[in-house]
Amino acid sequence: MGTEPGTTNSSGSGGSGSRGAKKRDSWHTAPGTNGTSGDGGGRDEPPDSSDTAALASSTKEAASNGSSATTKATHPATTETAQILQSGKERNLVVALTGERRRETWSQKAEFLLAVIGFAVDLGNVWRFPYICYQNGGGAFLIPYCIMLLFGGLPLFYMELALGQFHRCGCLSIWKRICPALKGVGYAICLIDIYMGMYYNTIIGWAVYYLFASFSYELPWTKCGNPWNTENCSPVTGRINTTTLTSTTTTAATLMSSMATDAASAGVTLVASALGNSTMATMHPHYYHNERHLLSSTLPSMLSNLTTSTVATVAEVVSEGPALASPAREFFERQVLEQYKSNGLDFMGPVKPSLALCVFGVFVLVYFSLWKGVRSAGKVVWVTALAPYVVLLILLARGVTLPGAAEGIRYYLTPQWDKLNNSRVWIDAASQIFFSLGPGFGTLLALSSYNKFNNNCYRDALLTSSINCLTSFLAGFVIFSVLGYMAQVQNKSIEEVGLEGPGLVFIVYPEAIAMMKGSVFWSIIFFLMLITLGLDSTFGGLEAMITALCDEYPRTIGRRRELFVLILLGLIYICALPTMTYGGVYLVNFLNVYGPGLAILFVVFVEAAGVFWFYGVENFSADIEQMLGKKPSLFWRICWKYISPTFLFCILIFSLLGYEEMLGEEYEYPEWSVAAGWALTLSSVLCIPTYVIYKFLKSPGNCKDRLRRTFKPEPLIPTAIPGQLYTGTAV
Repeated sequence: MGTEPGTTNSSGSGGSGSRGAKKRDSWHTAPGTNGTSGDGGGRDEPPDSSDTAALASSTKEAASNGSSATTKATHPATTETAQILQSGKERNLVVALTGERRRETWSQKAEFLLAVIGFAVDLGNVWRFPYICYQNGGGAFLIPYCIMLLFGGLPLFYMELALGQFHRCGCLSIWKRICPALKGVGYAICLIDIYMGMYYNTIIGWAVYYLFASFSYELPWTKCGNPWNTENCSPVTGRINTTTLTSTTTTAATLMSSMATDAASAGVTLVASALGNSTMATMHPHYYHNERHLLSSTLPSMLSNLTTSTVATVAEVVSEGPALASPAREFFERQVLEQYKSNGLDFMGPVKPSLALCVFGVFVLVYFSLWKGVRSAGKVVWVTALAPYVVLLILLARGVTLPGAAEGIRYYLTPQWDKLNNSRVWIDAASQIFFSLGPGFGTLLALSSYNKFNNNCYRDALLTSSINCLTSFLAGFVIFSVLGYMAQVQNKSIEEVGLEGPGLVFIVYPEAIAMMKGSVFWSIIFFLMLITLGLDSTFGGLEAMITALCDEYPRTIGRRRELFVLILLGLIYICALPTMTYGGVYLVNFLNVYGPGLAILFVVFVEAAGVFWFYGVENFSADIEQMLGKKPSLFWRICWKYISPTFLFCILIFSLLGYEEMLGEEYEYPEWSVAAGWALTLSSVLCIPTYVIYKFLKSPGNCKDRLRRTFKPEPLIPTAIPGQLYTGTAV
């Protein structure tokens, strides 16, 4: 693993080849180096007194260096540090620097980029963006989408990468350098990451279940007749389409009015006409002739004995008969989830062992990817971040060759300009950008904190965010080419075929795969793609919390990372067991809305306010200038100060007003669960005001002094290396 820049023995008063210089440099970290969050290994030994004196001398010399970029008057914390140094308290500062160890860095730049891309590109890129795009105007939706990316999502994305790289610590320790009162934001992020880990890994477990089920001669959701199927199961290629059903229902209504004259002959004529005019006669002649024979032989005698009111009742029953279910839907709902054995959240039933085993396998993969920090995660992302693109391209090549694919893609891209007048379209674009890029979860802070200090995070932000958005666009072609194929096979419209969310990837797409040649192969690679997409995102969320806690408590947690990660994942798995019950799917949706769904918007808004308003855009820009050698342009500074906070505030307000829509309409959540959901949301949100009060009461002095200590960032300490600042946490 690479080490930090600026730790060579070329500076210091002991000479480049002296033992004292080498020892001092091995102890003195790079700018902003913080504690350990890696394996570290062994206890640190403090430098001897001669090295301490030399370090103090060079520290004082660095503080008085007028050419240093870190002693500019624009940074109030640095000015305060210079005053402390001039007062003769150099020894205290040296003590604060002892005990620090080098922070790990990514062994290759590509590992960091893949980790960020893997976190940002998740299941939502596949199952949400295509649906949101065609629902909100097709190609026209790309206009608000790109605008929201440029003015809202990208500035926040850039902010988190720059913050993590400059301060080189997680979402807890970083606040003492920005606004100590807002440290509760870090604790809120940790709670949100736990809630997300409780349900997100379960969704990956569903994909693992499908993957193992795909290793068979024939996919189990290809046809009916399995033990889990019901009498309502009907293959999608053997049904009367919606047009036929509507025609038959209309015929039944006409039938009632003709009863007064000649019920039998009119009934047979009208119903046979409905069937004859449908595509049933041409597409499925076997079904057509059987049903026509049945109607011709039995309907006259039946209708001759019926009254008008009886026929009306029969027609109503026929039109409102039980809904048919595809084999793919019943496999997901009755075999994978077995949700029919539960009564919603009121009674979710016991844990399903096979599902619990699949989710346990996911947690094992997550553990061995995170236990060594960036050393292990950096190797895993080469597979988990690149594999989805290989599979997407393979599925795209197959999808565009299917009959009906062109119609599906046309439907996906055809712009509906009138929808741009609808404010809901712009809100959906803003929400999609925010949750796709993922600022606020602490992941971008954690991943960039392992970068080298002078890494070009600006270029990284532009590159990774662009790749994320292009991936969403590519996934739309993959999905809609297959939806067009399904619509043609079933003689339906695309609106009737498509679903949003998990239903798209666990019902609709597997249904389409089952109709392809070589369906087993396509199913295996598709669910492998879903697993790798999900693993990258869960890596990022958990790494954010692990990095934060290891940085905040380097002695108790940082030195024992492997054990801590094992205990943490074990506790999250135990807490996630209710999501693996027969009614677990309702809890998954519940946690998705009330866990991170609403709370993260408020948390990120407070984070942005803390950085842009309390710490200040000018100070933040000066930090970036120190890393990159160039101050951010006026565009970025305006976005940070005005546009991005407004962007977040609008999403928060509209999400609060429409939270019921986020829950969906398939299941009505009981009143007690809604109250419990708001309590879950408040459990993370209240961390912020609670810590503000705690910090104020803990600070010494009168009310004015307490307020100053509560909101004023701690000073940045010049290091022995000219032009660099120490921003780490003392051990």
